[in-house]
Amino acid sequence: MTGRRFWVANGALLVVVAVVAYFGLNALLHKSAAHAATRTATVTTGTVSQTVTASGNISAATSQSVSFATGGTVSSVNATVGENVVAGQTLATLDPGPAQAALAAAQDQLSAAEDNLSLAESGNESPPQVQQDQATVATDQAAVASAQATLTTDQTTLATDQAACSATKAASVSASATGTPTGGGSSGGSVGTGTGSTSGTGGGAPVSTSTSTTTSPTSTSSTNACTQATAAQQTVNQDQNALNQANNTLTQENLSIAAKRYVSPATILQDQAQVTSAQETVTQDQKTLADTTLVAPFNGTVTALTGTPGQTVSGGGNSSAASSGASASGSGGSGSGAAATGASSTASSSASSSSSSSSSGFLTLQDLSSLQVVAGFPEASAVKVRVGQPATVTLSATGTTVPGSVAAVSEVPTVVSNVVTYSVTISLSNPPSSVQNGMSATVAVVVGSATNALELPSSAITTTGNRSTVELLKNGKQVLTPVNVGLVGDTTTQILSGLSIGDVVAEPSATVSSTGSATAGTGTRIGGLGGGLGGFGGGFGGG
Repeated sequence: MTGRRFWVANGALLVVVAVVAYFGLNALLHKSAAHAATRTATVTTGTVSQTVTASGNISAATSQSVSFATGGTVSSVNATVGENVVAGQTLATLDPGPAQAALAAAQDQLSAAEDNLSLAESGNESPPQVQQDQATVATDQAAVASAQATLTTDQTTLATDQAACSATKAASVSASATGTPTGGGSSGGSVGTGTGSTSGTGGGAPVSTSTSTTTSPTSTSSTNACTQATAAQQTVNQDQNALNQANNTLTQENLSIAAKRYVSPATILQDQAQVTSAQETVTQDQKTLADTTLVAPFNGTVTALTGTPGQTVSGGGNSSAASSGASASGSGGSGSGAAATGASSTASSSASSSSSSSSSGFLTLQDLSSLQVVAGFPEASAVKVRVGQPATVTLSATGTTVPGSVAAVSEVPTVVSNVVTYSVTISLSNPPSSVQNGMSATVAVVVGSATNALELPSSAITTTGNRSTVELLKNGKQVLTPVNVGLVGDTTTQILSGLSIGDVVAEPSATVSSTGSATAGTGTRIGGLGGGLGGFGGGFGGG
């Protein structure tokens, strides 16, 4: 009985010790776990960046399906797949025979139209007829000049004769006034009679007889000079008539030529229109002939070739298929710093469609020295993207990162399975040779950045509505402190006010998570202890 009481007393003591040990150990473990789970962050200065991400595929910035602009039979192909060509280099040719024949016929039509216009402008006269008219006019002009010269000469002679006539008449009058016998007709008789009467000798009759029978040299000279002047006047009159006749002949010839050469303005306009139309045909046929040679529009690499010699092509011209116009939809981050989970099937199908489309021409030419990525951003992210923003392109296969920038943002959305995305083109800056066309990649576009800013890990900030707070550590205690935040970056947030550089805050989310884990671990350990005590009790009862 004494032994039994001993074991009962000692057993009770052991139970008390076990309970005390349980509560003490539990408190110690809980305190240690809480202390270990509390993580802190310090306010520093740096750059806060906000990015949005999406996925896509590497493609050539310039890609064009090159085809003949005119139809015909392919006579030669001068390029191969993978060949690097330069702008203007001959890629293929068509048989130029039909185009050359068409051009020759158009040139003949143009020459005929130009001849018709020239004939109309020259008065419907051929060059020999024009030359004949010009010769006739020249002859008539020479006749006028000759008649004018004759008239001028005879007018000079007339003036001379008229002067001589006037001079002899003046001399005769002067002699009559001085009483000098001149025998000049009635004047001489009067002088003789007057002389007889003055002398009173009665000899008037003999004097009168002498005067009437004697001819003065002055009188004869005057008569001859005036006769010559009269004849010269008649010659001048004849010359004037001849000149008038020559002028009339010249005038009539000019009028006749003008009448023959008259063409209505409407006829000339019609002929000019025919020349213009024929010239346009020649220009078009010249272009058609030039288009029988297919040349590279830019420096690039031939990535596809479907044409072969002997093939008949219908033409239609080169069609541009720049890869920047392709629609690509990838899974992108809808918020700050959200990572893309991978390229969607839509992006792959769009890329395949673009490749198929670009290969439908005679050949496909791409500028592989200039690469880009076309990625589909969700609308929530796309509204933040602007041309010129910096970006980083990460290759999915190698993890290589290449810098770039936003080159274009599509204004037309793509909707797949009720998901709205916008295509964004990112140009790669100096990509290494390891970057190949068609590789899948993830792009991160920096849509916001604050430099030299106070920053704190976003996990240390608790935001409810428009109110943000932190657990500021002061004197070993956590003090709930409101803060004014700015740009929310991928991992950090800009602090505008409420904290200073060097302040230390606790990260509440980490504390709760660690405490829970510690509590769970303690519970597990205590359960084991209870099992042990149960076993001990069972053993005790058995004793």
